[in-house]
Amino acid sequence: MTNDDHRRPSSCRSAGTWGPSFEVARSAYKFLRNKKQEWEEYRSEVTAFELKALLPVL
Repeated sequence: MTNDDHRRPSSCRSAGTWGPSFEVARSAYKFLRNKKQEWEEYRSEVTAFELKALLPVL
């Protein structure tokens, strides 16, 4: 048994692959990670409208 075998479902251990459900989960994880990064970049942008509408309030 390798170091990663304890994390694999028993159905995947004998085949030596993680299986399609792992690939789907990994793809979903990467997608969400990328979306979170996009959102952080988007949030850091200050638009001209925000400057005009909100700066006088400060």
